[in-house]
Amino acid sequence: MMAGLLAGCGASAPASEGSTQAGTEESAQTEESAASDTSAAEKDLNGTKVTFWNSFTGSDGDMLVQLVDQFNKENSDGITVEMDISSDFDSQLSTALAAGTGPTMILASSAYRFTYGDYMQNVSDIFDKTSLDKTDFMQSYLDYCTDGDYEYFVPFQVVGYYMYWNKDLFQAAGLDPEKAPTTWDEWKEDAQKITDASKNVYGSGISYDYNYQIAHIMQRFGGLAVTKDGDQWAANFAGNEGYAKFLNMYKELVANGDNPQEADTDSMMSAGQIGLTVGGPWVTAGLDTAGVNYGIGLIPQDAAGDMNSVEVLGFSVLNGVSEEEKLAAYKFIEWWNTEDADGSSPALQWSLANGFPAYTYSVAANEEYKASAKLSAMSQANPEAPTDFIVDSSFPGINAILSDVIPPMINAAAFDSTSVEDILNTAQTSADDIVADYNS
Repeated sequence: MMAGLLAGCGASAPASEGSTQAGTEESAQTEESAASDTSAAEKDLNGTKVTFWNSFTGSDGDMLVQLVDQFNKENSDGITVEMDISSDFDSQLSTALAAGTGPTMILASSAYRFTYGDYMQNVSDIFDKTSLDKTDFMQSYLDYCTDGDYEYFVPFQVVGYYMYWNKDLFQAAGLDPEKAPTTWDEWKEDAQKITDASKNVYGSGISYDYNYQIAHIMQRFGGLAVTKDGDQWAANFAGNEGYAKFLNMYKELVANGDNPQEADTDSMMSAGQIGLTVGGPWVTAGLDTAGVNYGIGLIPQDAAGDMNSVEVLGFSVLNGVSEEEKLAAYKFIEWWNTEDADGSSPALQWSLANGFPAYTYSVAANEEYKASAKLSAMSQANPEAPTDFIVDSSFPGINAILSDVIPPMINAAAFDSTSVEDILNTAQTSADDIVADYNS
């Protein structure tokens, strides 16, 4: 799902000057109007319709439909949310906005702000116009959706990557099935013990064709691939000792037969052929279906230090909607994050059903949430640690780094005899070309 979301939103070039000016003027007018309006609780919203677009086409989309229906039946304000789920969401949105139309609200990756930010309202006033408590939201996730004082999204879902291990393979190898590796040296040692060529079992499952997985791992070794140097963006591949260490480790695992030269390591993990791997929360669905006895933990850190690299999805309200529509959208977001008499909320239900960690302290403190072994393991990450994923979270060219730089790099490490130094130099050249588009 995340691959599709980010693939649709990657801005390969800055927005045009004309669209920026138009969007800024409209946004300023919207903010000026909003400043004098009453809160959502005081406004008569009876009969207000909220059009709501997103790309949740899977089983999670079915749940989203049910929850939207629940809101429409339960809310006492006379608000109706009309949701449109599309597998071609990005094209649908870009076409509508180009024509001067579009929905009231979208649900998308926070990276959409790089492409559609000129069309998005500043939603930071939601905490003034509703009962939502800003201090209940984990600040690092709010920061991911914000540029300065401009908040493009209210968090909806946090997508991190985690370490998974097959407890039965650990036990068969004489390892403690309840003790996963906490360092990459331990990862290599455990992988060597687990590997059994006669059974087509590999200790390590790092894919050459899984750019998100690679990015989450490599940044633990060498930090972010693009950072800000003064007022200029800078790529950090060439001479990056951490990245070199990661690539050398990967080459060693492959050469020793402890890591397969395969693309779909998730399926191999579900088939009981992988001892250790890294993936998103959706990995658990395949493991549960296959009956794999597994554990979940945080990805081991390395020289780059403590981090909680994630992608944040959120609700965004678009420009051009009426004040009533905006406040009605706020009411839905408020409802999503508000506990009922039983202490439940749609946000909690979503985490429990789909396996995504909390973005609010109240959900994380819920007893039902804490009773989930999966969510408890995922929530061990420090929510206040840096959340940037592979690049500084305000760098618009993340998609190009993920699609044009990392795949050739890991493929060269997997299949070519090219030296690690040359691999990183080539990656640097490609990344410099991308970064140049955003430096002026």
